[in-house]
Amino acid sequence: MKKLNFLSLLIALYLIMLPVFGAGWRDSINSVQEAAERYRAYAVANGTSWAGTMYNGYHLERHRCAILGRMLGYEHSVAHLEELKYPPLDGSVDPHEILIFSISLENWVAAAQWALDVNEDSRKNRWNLDCVGRQGIPKNVASRSDKPDAEFWADGETLFVYGDIDFGFAKRFKRQLELSPNIRKIVLGSGGGSVRDAILSGKLIRDLGLETSLHGNCFSACPLVFMGGVKRTLWASPHRLGFHQVTNSSGQASSLSDPVYSIIGNYISEMGGDSATVLYWMRSARPSEMFEPNVAELCDPGVATFVQRVCGPGWNTHRDR
Repeated sequence: MKKLNFLSLLIALYLIMLPVFGAGWRDSINSVQEAAERYRAYAVANGTSWAGTMYNGYHLERHRCAILGRMLGYEHSVAHLEELKYPPLDGSVDPHEILIFSISLENWVAAAQWALDVNEDSRKNRWNLDCVGRQGIPKNVASRSDKPDAEFWADGETLFVYGDIDFGFAKRFKRQLELSPNIRKIVLGSGGGSVRDAILSGKLIRDLGLETSLHGNCFSACPLVFMGGVKRTLWASPHRLGFHQVTNSSGQASSLSDPVYSIIGNYISEMGGDSATVLYWMRSARPSEMFEPNVAELCDPGVATFVQRVCGPGWNTHRDR
């Protein structure tokens, strides 16, 4: 086990003693926020105040999964994510590293506050999609959600979509856009679902000239929605696109020669993508598996139009210096 200094041990003890809800979490949020401010002030006082945009989400998903795991009763599955050594403020560590660590603490605060504010089903849905089977968390700790279907919420010109693409999703999605006519970007996180609803939603996105991006993993049918964007952006984050074989109404893998693949291929071509590449990715993983192409592979076949620090028009002008 890593050796922790006193402050780190103190925070670890907070985590161990926390109830699922209530003052315990809020006390920890306040304590970690104070530590973040102390570390940032030290870094600024020692000559550094800019870490670079690549660190905006530093440790955010790690912290979110650790917090959700503890809230949902999977403490043993996330214990390794809670080991966070606090660097000493004695001049032995580069102030830039201290600044980066302060960002990690700020992201812990943001993740904890988010987890407190959302409902239980939202916690479970996020845990199942973005944590289970990732970051060293076992695949057998999924938590049953009573409301896995996609939720929608608008923030300015952005519509966030998170959850399963169920049958009827396309109609609900269209209605949501009608209620929010100022939307310019769709930001997705979904484990997939209905191919038909995904294609209809993607076509609607293209017809309206909207952009797409991610704020969670986008698996199965979800990339079909993503490809509807006139601009399809992946920012620096652990969120990935994932592909696998289509299932039929009985939950079994459809034949690889099933006409559904022709429908998908035609749609991908219509959206400006390389259908041969995407169909190869889909066919390469069974329904119980997921093929996640490296982000560097997404621009050439037209799946994404821009991947931060990887590919897309003008990408090198956005590199952190």
